[in-house]
Amino acid sequence: MQIQKLKQTKVNEVFAHFKNVKGDFLLNNLDNDSFVIGISADKNEKILGLVLAEYKELNRMGIIYSVNVRENSQNTNMEEKLLKFAEKELKAKGAKVLYTNIFPETSPNMKFTLRKQSWMPPALDKTHFIISVKDMNQEKWIETSTFPEGFSIKSLNQIHETELEPLRNANWYPKHLSPLEDFQFGETSPQTSFWVYFKGEIVGWILSKNINNEYLVVTSLFIKEDCRSHYILRPLLGEVIKNQLQLHIPYTHFDVRNQDNKVLKFFKRFFRRYIYQTIEIHSSYKILRP
Repeated sequence: MQIQKLKQTKVNEVFAHFKNVKGDFLLNNLDNDSFVIGISADKNEKILGLVLAEYKELNRMGIIYSVNVRENSQNTNMEEKLLKFAEKELKAKGAKVLYTNIFPETSPNMKFTLRKQSWMPPALDKTHFIISVKDMNQEKWIETSTFPEGFSIKSLNQIHETELEPLRNANWYPKHLSPLEDFQFGETSPQTSFWVYFKGEIVGWILSKNINNEYLVVTSLFIKEDCRSHYILRPLLGEVIKNQLQLHIPYTHFDVRNQDNKVLKFFKRFFRRYIYQTIEIHSSYKILRP
């Protein structure tokens, strides 16, 4: 069985058979050269399996969002073929490393296939929070928290392009949280995205996407290490929540890496009454040989 690229005429079939598939935003633009979308089909062209991946030029990484196989085909080696297809395509685009998330619902077959293809053993990476902000206007800290002396914020569109130049080659933030990253899904929300300044210099940011006015996805939140404290996080998130409430967006989605213990404790403390769901996410990676 050969893996083939998805045709536009088959997109609706994918949505019909693979509910809540990770990386589904790729299906909105099949012609994007950084996307890798492969399907397996039977002789009647019925789709049996799907892989969705993306090449990130910024750090030459291939991200495999999901490998899905229909239930009656899960005892085959279809996951293995789909994963090999994605690896070959991503490597051809320039990827030096592959990365994927392992969710609670990820099939045992997929986990076995990752081991078989020499991926690193999955490790607990981050916790995904879904927060219901509808009732958070009663929290006093949202209105009363102020930034420490020397700190200030600007909304996403308030700065000049020249202010971003020092960030392009800076080494004080991880590449996967780069504020220069181009996230393909949703519309950037300038009302809930801010730059953090200390004495006139950018030292952090929170960037978010508005998805269908139903939920806000925080795509990047980072504060320079020597500037971190809950005295900054609290007023920063307060500004985001105030504006989110005005936009009538009921839910916020964000990930916190488990190695960031202080940040993890902060979210569990200040949002504990509003956490709608938490999901522990493991991750795995594979270094590609030249």
